[in-house]
Amino acid sequence: MISKRYGTILCMLSMSVLSQLYVSAQGDTPKAPEAVSSHSVPLVLDISRRSLKNFLQDEAALERYLRPDGSLKDLEDAFTIGAVRGRYALIWDATACRLVGVVDVKPPSEERPGAPPGANPEPSSPYVLLAEGYPPLSGSLGTFGHPGYFGFRLIDGLPEFLYTHGGLQVEERLWLEGDGSVLKQRFAIRSPENPFLLHFPASWKQRIVETSAGKWNGETLSVPLENAEEVIITYRLADEPAPEETN
Repeated sequence: MISKRYGTILCMLSMSVLSQLYVSAQGDTPKAPEAVSSHSVPLVLDISRRSLKNFLQDEAALERYLRPDGSLKDLEDAFTIGAVRGRYALIWDATACRLVGVVDVKPPSEERPGAPPGANPEPSSPYVLLAEGYPPLSGSLGTFGHPGYFGFRLIDGLPEFLYTHGGLQVEERLWLEGDGSVLKQRFAIRSPENPFLLHFPASWKQRIVETSAGKWNGETLSVPLENAEEVIITYRLADEPAPEETN
């Protein structure tokens, strides 16, 4: 059974469809423009900015949210992004300056395929991707301390987040393609002087199907200086169907 915390997150994400875009945490909240991806099958994106219960589990990923008394802060400045009528919602948090989760908002099946009627479903998490470890750029030459959020903008209708990590000025853009089950994540360093590294949890690496540049060493992608102004990571969010059994 999915925990109450997961159920609360799923409910809040479902309610975000066609919600407003919060340009800042305070002040007026203008209506969100219809953001259309022109990179593949056009997808209308719903973007909202809100506070969510902290659903992270990894100790290193949670460090950014620790209060002096040891308690945890919520995700108080989280962007949720999803395709209208799509199955997946992206959660990018401005406190940690990273993509912290991708949620499957489709209600879980009440019965397992092939299970006898009335069988209880296996416990499962709604998170297709869940942040682990330190921010992706950690360990790159020029990074130190925590990333610092600078702002948000739309580029050709796609959400792009601006932040610094030490001496690096970073642009991170996210969008969905196809039927909404393909995630694209673009990293760019402004005026780069060195190559950089991107670290991914093993569970994320398993879903990466393409990178526009760089060389892998385990779960770390080394991006050369000549490609530091743009590298695009492509993820497959939907699980591949199991092969049919043959007699």
